[in-house]
Order: sequence, then structure tokens, then C-alpha cells
Amino acid sequence: MKDGLTILSFGAGQDSTAILYSVIYSPEFRRKHVKGTFHVIFSDTGDEHPETYDHLREVKQLCLDHQIGFTWITPELGHHSNSWNSLRDHYRKYNVVMMVSGRKSCTDQLKIRPIYKFINESISEWNGVDPFRKKALIDYAETYGKVRVLLGIAKGEEKRVQKSSGKEPKWQQRSVTKHYPLIEEGWDRQACQEVISSYGHEVPLPSNCMLCPFMSGQELLWLYRTYPGDFWEWVDLEKNKVIANLGREKNHGALGEAYLEDQLAKANEKYGHMSTEELNEYKMSHGHCVMSKY
Repeated sequence: MKDGLTILSFGAGQDSTAILYSVIYSPEFRRKHVKGTFHVIFSDTGDEHPETYDHLREVKQLCLDHQIGFTWITPELGHHSNSWNSLRDHYRKYNVVMMVSGRKSCTDQLKIRPIYKFINESISEWNGVDPFRKKALIDYAETYGKVRVLLGIAKGEEKRVQKSSGKEPKWQQRSVTKHYPLIEEGWDRQACQEVISSYGHEVPLPSNCMLCPFMSGQELLWLYRTYPGDFWEWVDLEKNKVIANLGREKNHGALGEAYLEDQLAKANEKYGHMSTEELNEYKMSHGHCVMSKY
């Protein structure tokens, strides 16, 4: 790692997969976006789709075949906090659900923090620097240059970059530079799908938590039809949250003032004419928490 370190923050969806496959198959892309040692990191929310876990296993093997470091961070590794072992565990433990009207803390707690904790502790083991308060990361950056982190934010999502720019914690500003290969290449979601297909791979499902409050009515209906058990578990978790907050003036559900069963009825009334195949095609072209779509 003395020649530098590039990390792909891998979400296992279409955007980050397009980056990974391009690094593997395109020498020009790799020269442009990767500096030094390349490592792929996925942090598990515990609420990924079964299709995403299938894709992860394939990617893990692909990285092994191409001698690329791949780390799948699960709670057992100790990089998740005790209160955020997984999304559903957090829901159950604290009688809460993520709400479209509330603070979006799941990405930070289940993705960002575990990834940087892993990087810091891995560098600490490598060079013997105390990991406390990201000291290992800071020391590495001062000695060998900042860690280059590739993020799968696509063309059309530039506002996400602008929104977070300059608001990073000081340790991160001192030790990390964020890069956005898809924006640099001018690739939107459709372009990412085309890139993946061009390398002979199947396009994966967009990577979102299954119980994500930012889903559309079509996606809610897709979840109900495709994974009804998960939908009804979500309903129960939402009810636990509502009961725990009885008496509060605003006691909203996951998707808004109306609770999930009512939201499903509205979605069914509006989109019930769509076949499950049509809903699947819609889901393949959209993300929950992002603007990238076609």
C-alpha cells in the first residue's frame, strides 16, 4: 500500500458494479481511476434483497479470480455498532422504523461508518499505528497520500455530491479524497446497465434495503407481490413503532402520514394494473435513495 490505496465503496447495485467491472476489464478505465492498491468493500445492512446477496457471491469470486481484494463487512467482524447490527435489528430493538419524513441515518450507520472503521483498523494492523480516532488513516495519508475512495454516484446525481461536499468530519478531510468515476465518464443508470451487459454480465438489481421508506408506490407493490413475508414484517415493525409513540402529535408511518397497509392500497389502486413483470422492469430502472433512473 506504499504506492497508494484506492477503495471502491461497493453497494452491489448497478452503479458500483459498473465501476468494478470497468476496473477489471478496461485497462484505460483502471489507469484513470485507480491509484496504487485496489480494494473493494461492501458493508452489509442485513436488509439486502436475496438477488443482491447472490450477486455479491458472484462478485466476490470474480475479484478472487482477478486478484482483487474484496471485503464483505458483516456485524460479526465488529465494525458495525451494537445499536446498528442491521436495519431490522435496529427496528426491533428500539421500536422504530426509518421514515421518509425523518432523519436518514441508516446509510451512515450501516454503510459509511463500518467501511471507514474497517479501513482505519486494517491500516493500523499494516503499519502499527493506533487506530483511535482514525489516527491510522491520518498517519497513512500524511505518509503515502490520501486514500482514494470511489463512489458510485451517477450522472444526474451531482446534487448529492454538492450536498455532502465540505461537510465531512475533519479526520476524513485530512485522510480521504472522494472520486466519482461515473460522473467523470458521463454515465447515468442506463449507461451503467449497458456497460455491465457489454462485459457479458447480467445486470444486477438496484441495491436498496428491502424495507426502505424512500421507495415509490410501484416498488411498494413490487415488494408486496414478490416478497409478501417481508412486507408484512415491515407492517408489524411499523405497528410496534406506532404503539411505542402513542400520544405523540405526529406519529407517522414509514412512508408518510398513512401507514403501510393504506399506502399499499393506494399503490394497488394506482398501479395494480401493472403486471409483476412490468413492476420488475420499473424497479430495475430506479433506485430508492438516489436520483439516477431512466
